[in-house]
Amino acid sequence: MLGFILAGGGARGAYEAGVLRYVYTALPKRFGIVPDPDLISGTSVGALNGAWVAADGADGARAVWEFWQNVSIDQVFSFSWTDLARRPSRWLERTTELGQGVGLFDPSPLYRLMRDRVPWDRLHQRIDAGHIKAMMVSATDVGSGKTKIFTEGDVPLRRAATSTAVRTRIAAEHCLASAAIPFVFPAIEIGGRHYLDGALRQNTPLSPAVEAGVDRALVVGVKRLRGEEEAPNASPTPMFLAGKALNALMLDPIEENIRRIDALNGFLEWGQSAYPDFLERVAAEFKPYRVIRYVFLRPSEDLGRIAAAVFESAAERLPWATRRLLGIMGENTQEADLMSYLFFDRAFTAPIEELGFCDAAARGEELASLFTRPEPA
Repeated sequence: MLGFILAGGGARGAYEAGVLRYVYTALPKRFGIVPDPDLISGTSVGALNGAWVAADGADGARAVWEFWQNVSIDQVFSFSWTDLARRPSRWLERTTELGQGVGLFDPSPLYRLMRDRVPWDRLHQRIDAGHIKAMMVSATDVGSGKTKIFTEGDVPLRRAATSTAVRTRIAAEHCLASAAIPFVFPAIEIGGRHYLDGALRQNTPLSPAVEAGVDRALVVGVKRLRGEEEAPNASPTPMFLAGKALNALMLDPIEENIRRIDALNGFLEWGQSAYPDFLERVAAEFKPYRVIRYVFLRPSEDLGRIAAAVFESAAERLPWATRRLLGIMGENTQEADLMSYLFFDRAFTAPIEELGFCDAAARGEELASLFTRPEPA
């Protein structure tokens, strides 16, 4: 069972669009393989990208690419000079199309775009017809602090100490709830409960996909792994620290997930080589375990640095209040991690979408091997 696992990260999600563009356009031409995921699991912006692809396949990937190549901030959120002029104690008071809440920006434009442009009926039809087994969207329940995994499709659901799963028809509000970064966008009410960004507890939703039966996974993250020697020697300004804190909260846990998968794979492969009936005995006495094949793609360049480098080229077309606020977030640093989450402008999203395409192309043979279904034993 093949799964696409798409991480959260605000405007950094354009990188995922580049990966998906390669998978649906160049990979079939190069290797003659038609990508056909059984399950798509997304958090935050990964849920937005994933819903489009789950609903429309290659056409959905094309729509995602076109969106990120041409996006402007007014398509995603609104923040006016009157918002900026309010006294600081009222900055986070927000009334949107989805009700009242606490958030710096109004995400109503993104809600309207997702509601009107993603073919939700086609998503339901494809799942009902079995063309795709399931779509999973992770969000954080504000009251309990647990991850809620909204799932459409007939796959096993898990319940864990930190997460619960529920079957539902995935809609725009589920994806918007998954993308509601705390204090940036208001929480979204669904079924009488309020939800925030799923990345708070589960940025890269690999575990629920594995529990649902995925044994081959394309995992796409939006943070470059770099050594300490590459880190800038920057003064710890409030905005710099806020960006690093957001990275640690939302982007870092995938490294631990991948290490666990590697450790389990190594154990299972050793057991099977030492005892031919090892997996059968483990399944009979405990639970079924299987080796998880995966390709983990993440940026080969630092997206925060790219955001800082291109900001000036986009500044003139940004709304005045937004330009001022994003400028404060990125000033006096060599990189702009905090700003990069909110820099929904083609000056930033177009080059990182292209980076995603190029990074995927560099791993083309691995992807082709992953997408090739193993021969039955």
